[in-house]
Amino acid sequence: MARPPSFTREAVVERAMEVFWREGFHGASIAQLGAAMGLRPGSIYAAFGSKEGLFREALAAYTRQVRARARALQLGPRALLERWFTLHIDRALAEAGGRGCLLLNSVAELPRLDDETVAAVRAELDALERLFHHCVASVRRQTPRPDGPSPTATARLLVAALIGIGVMSRAGAPRRTLRAVAHAALAQV
Repeated sequence: MARPPSFTREAVVERAMEVFWREGFHGASIAQLGAAMGLRPGSIYAAFGSKEGLFREALAAYTRQVRARARALQLGPRALLERWFTLHIDRALAEAGGRGCLLLNSVAELPRLDDETVAAVRAELDALERLFHHCVASVRRQTPRPDGPSPTATARLLVAALIGIGVMSRAGAPRRTLRAVAHAALAQV
């Protein structure tokens, strides 16, 4: 008879999230995850089924936290987008640990992930795009831009700009360059 787990799932998922965020999915070994979580490999597999299953739970926990922080800001649509980019730049820069965004970092690993994990990452990207679409559409209702890109195209541009900022920061781009990219993308709102 199996004994019940002696850990809090949320706590170990949080610790795993930190490892995935720092190392990436493929860079994070089961040994690293186990050390951070205080679990043996067999316990990880028994609780989560696979490394992929653990990653999906960690990604879901991460995106829940991001959404909760965004709601807590209680900002209008334009201010929320501006704050989102500022925080993303701050997290992407090496002086702040250079971790960027776990979700957007995962995009680079999509070709090497299993189908279920790819679907989970894409679903979260779609949710981010919908949030940005809502913000852009709200701003455009107040300040119409008949000659500008559609809210859908603009939301996609904003997601792409965030991904680009993450990549550029890892390549050593300075803060002023990342801010210029953000400013250019946000000008389309």
